[in-house]
Amino acid sequence: MENVQENKKDGMFNPALQYGVITAVGLILLGLIMYLADLHSVSWISYIGYVILLAGIVLGTIRFRDEYCGGFINYGRALGFGTLTAFFAALISGVFFYIFYKFLAPDALERLRDLAEVQVLELDPNASDQQIDLVRKLVNPLLMLFSNLLSYTFFGFIFSLITAAFLKKQDPMEV
Repeated sequence: MENVQENKKDGMFNPALQYGVITAVGLILLGLIMYLADLHSVSWISYIGYVILLAGIVLGTIRFRDEYCGGFINYGRALGFGTLTAFFAALISGVFFYIFYKFLAPDALERLRDLAEVQVLELDPNASDQQIDLVRKLVNPLLMLFSNLLSYTFFGFIFSLITAAFLKKQDPMEV
């Protein structure tokens, strides 16, 4: 019992970071597969990233609850842990892809710009050159980093709102 109390005091930073890293590795592998197989134009593939994020949150929260919290976790703590895990996953994968697109594979960035241009022209065949240039400028590694950070953290929060309701376990000693 004393070991569980010590773990509760340690906080959730390290376990959330650990599962954030694991989740980020999954997101990075998905991104690299998309790059190597040239699957950026297949829109449904990007949804797999959200499945990876959800799995990281669920598995991480279960492990945190069982190993660090003595098998019990309240809703707020589960929500916070899941969101923190998503934040770390988003930050790590975002930084990786910033480096990847900026320095390692600028050709991939150019392909993304071309794809964005095609999508704009499909939506509006009369798009001006200025509109197309703007879209091409918006596809850059720094904006992709911030977009990744915001979207995965936001969706991680939404996923955690839902999963925390199912993963919470009230400690009968605290009631």
